[in-house]
Amino acid sequence: MKKILYTKDFNEKIKEPVNVILSPEFYWIKKINIPIKSLKDAKKLAKSSFNLKGDFFYDAFKLKDKFFAVAIPKKLNLKIDKKYIKSIRIAQIEFFDFECIKVNENYYLKKIDDLIFFFPTPSKNCIPLKEALEKIKLSNKTFSQKINKTLLVYAGIIFILLNSALLIKAYSNNLEAKKLSLKTENFLKKHNLPPTSFQLNSILNDLKTKVKKQEKIKKDLEFFSKTPLKKEEYYQRLSFDSKNYYVKIHTSKNLDFYFKKHFKILSSNFSKNTYKAKLK
Repeated sequence: MKKILYTKDFNEKIKEPVNVILSPEFYWIKKINIPIKSLKDAKKLAKSSFNLKGDFFYDAFKLKDKFFAVAIPKKLNLKIDKKYIKSIRIAQIEFFDFECIKVNENYYLKKIDDLIFFFPTPSKNCIPLKEALEKIKLSNKTFSQKINKTLLVYAGIIFILLNSALLIKAYSNNLEAKKLSLKTENFLKKHNLPPTSFQLNSILNDLKTKVKKQEKIKKDLEFFSKTPLKKEEYYQRLSFDSKNYYVKIHTSKNLDFYFKKHFKILSSNFSKNTYKAKLK
């Protein structure tokens, strides 16, 4: 049965059964770097690995002792009659054994740190897509029963590239566009940035989440610093386990009245000039 790589520029007329392999343009992918023991655990972490808005299908899989999380939009509209689609797969799995694949004169797939990206301007040392498709033995991992397929192109498709790939396609015969492509690629490589908006947005969302957490911790610490203590009173313990704060204070009073202004008091105890509490 025929195997095809489905990209945003796909325009073939399919009149036979095919196995569709989605290019990285159509899904989000992350390597799970925290220590986990099983695929079951990876699947539990899949959704929390992303910070996405919209209706997505989340899953996880294992490749050569490494776990990966994937997010695919449920409204994945392909320009192929669904009666001809026998399976939907992703490039990350099917092409994992290749370091570089030349898709056409304008694009190629490149594996960086175990993740397969979609780049403009093919490298000279890439294996041709046709040869790669002939060599691969399809995996058992499919998404065909999970994702919505229709004949129409979704007008508001959310996975539009925001980098120079759009300019390169529109002006493929223009020398300036080719120069821009080279500058873009060199810039991304120099600064260790991924080539598509999906991965860039993922990094941005991660940073926003970290900043938000840091701002909250800063406000919490500011609140702790204003605890109404006398000169002879002091903190014996102040710790944080990423979810809750634990305090132990040498004091002559029960401090529930103060901490409940800013925190949810999960437990507290006051006795013998010692106040202990677990705060959230």
